[in-house]
Amino acid sequence: MIKNIDKGNTLLTLGPAKVTLLEGKIDVFGKIFIPNNEISSSKKESQNVLIIPSAQSYPLYAVENSKLEIYTKFEDRITLVKKKSIPPKWIEIKDLILKELEKESNNRPLKIMVLGISSGKTTLIKYLANSFTNEKLTGGYLDSDLGQQIIYVPTTINIGIIKDCIISSEDINSEGTVFIGATFPKGNYKFIVSISCKNLIDNFIEQHKKIDFILIDTDGWIKTEAGILYKNFFIKTVDPDILIIFYDESIEELKAIENSSVSLRKNRKIYLIDEKNLYFYEKDKDERRFLRQSQFSKKFEEFRKISMPLDDTKFIKADYDKENDEIIEKEIALNDLINLPYHYVIIGLMTEDSKLIEIGLLFTINIEKNYILLYSNLNYKQQLEVKKISLGSLRLSTKGNHQGYLYL
Repeated sequence: MIKNIDKGNTLLTLGPAKVTLLEGKIDVFGKIFIPNNEISSSKKESQNVLIIPSAQSYPLYAVENSKLEIYTKFEDRITLVKKKSIPPKWIEIKDLILKELEKESNNRPLKIMVLGISSGKTTLIKYLANSFTNEKLTGGYLDSDLGQQIIYVPTTINIGIIKDCIISSEDINSEGTVFIGATFPKGNYKFIVSISCKNLIDNFIEQHKKIDFILIDTDGWIKTEAGILYKNFFIKTVDPDILIIFYDESIEELKAIENSSVSLRKNRKIYLIDEKNLYFYEKDKDERRFLRQSQFSKKFEEFRKISMPLDDTKFIKADYDKENDEIIEKEIALNDLINLPYHYVIIGLMTEDSKLIEIGLLFTINIEKNYILLYSNLNYKQQLEVKKISLGSLRLSTKGNHQGYLYL
């Protein structure tokens, strides 16, 4: 179908859909799209075509009067809004951070963390990333949301360099991955995730000494006393310079986290976004589950069954040492493991020094014949490097469907 958008209006489009810009100019999360005839041949596909995945809603803002060709089976999922859907508060915060980046030129990178329960955290991260990129600033993106990863698959946390504007997961690659093995930071995972994020940031800064900012995406676990404990520990550990909170005064936990953040560091900048945004799509539980399954399924497409000698391979589980405030590896005895429902549990395949090689699914452990059967895409050289197998808690089918849990 052909859609015309007047300058200053927004077309909210819920995927799955393919959008081709024929005339004019549109802005999507701060990234500018221009027509085919204004682009060099090497960049045509990326600059005038937009793929919107299922359960995702993109705001197509007309910078100029624009003409679009939209392929979708669901015309009722396209809504015209006669203004810009990016809230004025977001623009204000973006401008304040840009001034902060200018002022703190000798104290970079600025760590900017986005926190809250409502949807919009990742969208705000994209908007900030694209706005900073348009100003020729360089930065990193840390994704700590185990259940809704944009950089890699769920059950992991990742950091990557922002080389260009970000619209989807296709626009950024992981430069550092930590395997957690769960989609929710329950129990000691909340400490493991927090310390792992700090380590990822420290290593990333060491490798990219001239970056200007690091954007930190978080999950929506706020409510309950455990949620407060988790976010307070995360903030204390990662120590962001700027904290942006999607605020709701009816949620007491948010106020407690804000107060704790102030007490931990007096000079931390805190920006509250308390108005509701009516134009962002709130994914329900089933859609979130579908997105997770889709991410796993896409990753597992490149996997195959692999048989490897058991030999001296260690099975480990990450744990938290409270006394020393550090992550430790707890070795799991084979005789204990084989009596548990370990089949199809997600695993991290690691070197002797605990560097992640690849993820996979564990199928079978055969002690008598000294082999393990797993599902992954390791080449022969990588198989020889595997000395540790980190056990997650999530059990999945080869299509990415949830099968249960492994409790250790």
